[in-house]
Amino acid sequence: MPRILLAEDDEIMRISIYDRLRKYGWQVDEARDGLEAMSLFEKNHYQLIISDIRMPGLDGLSLLDKVRRQNQETDIIIMTAYGSVDDALNCLRQGATDYILKPFDLDDLVIRVTRLLNHQAIKARCEILEDTCRHNHERELFGTSPAMQQVYALIAQAAPTNATILITGESGTGKELAARAIHSASPRHDKPFVSINCAAIPEGLIESELFGHERGAFTGADQRRKGKFELADNGTLLLDELGDLPGPLQAKLLRVLQESRFERVGGTKTIRVDVRILACTSKDLHHEVEAGRFRRDLLYRLQVIPLHMPPLREHKEDITDLCNAFLKEFNTLHWKSARITKEAIDCLRQYDFPGNTRELRNLMERAAVLCRGPEITPADLPLEITSKASRLDAGFNLSARLAVAERDCLLTALRHCNGSRTEAARLLGISRKNLWEKMKGYSLE
Repeated sequence: MPRILLAEDDEIMRISIYDRLRKYGWQVDEARDGLEAMSLFEKNHYQLIISDIRMPGLDGLSLLDKVRRQNQETDIIIMTAYGSVDDALNCLRQGATDYILKPFDLDDLVIRVTRLLNHQAIKARCEILEDTCRHNHERELFGTSPAMQQVYALIAQAAPTNATILITGESGTGKELAARAIHSASPRHDKPFVSINCAAIPEGLIESELFGHERGAFTGADQRRKGKFELADNGTLLLDELGDLPGPLQAKLLRVLQESRFERVGGTKTIRVDVRILACTSKDLHHEVEAGRFRRDLLYRLQVIPLHMPPLREHKEDITDLCNAFLKEFNTLHWKSARITKEAIDCLRQYDFPGNTRELRNLMERAAVLCRGPEITPADLPLEITSKASRLDAGFNLSARLAVAERDCLLTALRHCNGSRTEAARLLGISRKNLWEKMKGYSLE
């Protein structure tokens, strides 16, 4: 809820404005003069200040100057009964956002306040525009296997609520995609989705990234900056790789989760936010708790609803759908028209994919770009995949296993020589004719 500070020494005027603003659902704090207004401003975070220009103790222009020295983000509307063009220009030069002459229609003031608050909301959305644009064509969860159906069912149940969800699973299983699916299916779908990777940011900067900082809070902090919690206000914040969050910050995060308020680094003002928290980790947090590296109370607070993303080896029946989806994406991206053969799919299904869906996606991009024909065949797949499939097909037959080894050796030499048969034959110590015969025998032409 936007918070507004109203500074007006005329009691009747102050009550009239207060009542009208409260009618529209805004949170309003009253001040009888400039000194009281400045005291409130130093303790609280306000989106907007509405101030009379002539007040005892500290007038509106002095209040404007002090506020602007501390905060460039809070909008300020100056009210005065002694208006002139020069006064208006002077207020605007000193940093006022708007200027209104008394007496005025309260509906006019409401319109101005609404416009400024809407503009602030647009600015907040623009600050995360870069992150949003990267996901304009964001990928979705794929798969019709029983394992993925369980994931879809839990998302459908939990997404419409505000419950905190802890998403676990091995690296590359699609934890962030699940988080985005939860956000898209929630009532906050039209609000910001902000993500922060706790493992990718140095320990000395992670607090500032999460909670923001004030100007001068540390060396290099030459201006105030909002943190991820503020950027995600009214939306969803994904704490990716939360298991790597440093110990001292775990306590502060727990407090924010419980109270929905915090202070910026180097600041004293309390900032309140309404943020839904989603957390991802590839670590076993219960093991981390036992090892003393993760707070038990924070784990309980995060694990309101646990969601486990299955590794790809547990739902290999989805490999066909995943390959087709990835090829559709990369064919468009690289101006290709590749498709994958059943034989290549069979090879992929015999591989365990330690990198999970991310490894399969990267493999499909490589194959789509490097395949020589319109189809991706086993010959276009990495040796570690085709070799395992061939060994499984060969069983314990010695001749078959030797043939697999010879085929792998030929492929390795050809790839090392960028397809040059002359160089590959020299490297293998055989004639070019012998290499050609072996390639024909193994269908490597």
